[in-house]
Amino acid sequence: MTGAQIITQTMEQFPESELIFASKLYTEQLSEAVSEEAYYQTLGRMCKAGSLCRIAKGTYYRPKTSKYGIVPPSQKEIVAAFTEPDKGTVVGYSLYNSLKLTTQVAKTVEVFSSEIEQRTKNISNVLLQFCNLVYTPEVKGMIHMLEVLQNFGEIQDLNYHQFITFCEKFAQEYDGKVFEQVLQKMRYQKKTISFLRNILNHYGVENNLNKYLSTLSEYKHPTMEEIYETAYAS
Repeated sequence: MTGAQIITQTMEQFPESELIFASKLYTEQLSEAVSEEAYYQTLGRMCKAGSLCRIAKGTYYRPKTSKYGIVPPSQKEIVAAFTEPDKGTVVGYSLYNSLKLTTQVAKTVEVFSSEIEQRTKNISNVLLQFCNLVYTPEVKGMIHMLEVLQNFGEIQDLNYHQFITFCEKFAQEYDGKVFEQVLQKMRYQKKTISFLRNILNHYGVENNLNKYLSTLSEYKHPTMEEIYETAYAS
């Protein structure tokens, strides 16, 4: 069997529309069978022949066709490829909307993922950012809270009642080890950590977030008392 045949046969094992990460596939399955140059030349020929499509640099899929032509992977399929299982999580307005913190939506879905080769990547209307974590439910929950707090002042039409519910649930499940795990890989502003400390202190949750903050600094963010007042004044 020739190298091109080996590559073609490997590609045909992927379901139609499933994203194929070329570099990862080569390293894990084909590096001993064909040269890297021959591998990418074959991918190029497959694309020209129509048996393979390139959706972004280093990312391909086997096309699914309908009577209207090629059907590219949907936004949902692209997001799933970079988030499931434990590969990443959705952030930005798609996250805020799923948490019912706002009814606002965005055309572009933002994703943190360990599954991309470079720091950032755009595929269709999905914006991917690399972060090397194992995205367990606990890690996702911590990232979700930190993302909400970091961008709190910019979330349009924020539902304060729902935010309070979100905080109450998070406080019950808070795990300091998970926080440290996330902070080792991702950068969050000091005011975000201070905001989180204020929430945990409000609900009587023991934490050691003081060690990340300066006693000489005053961090600008709402207090839970102010959030409760805003929620119940409206």
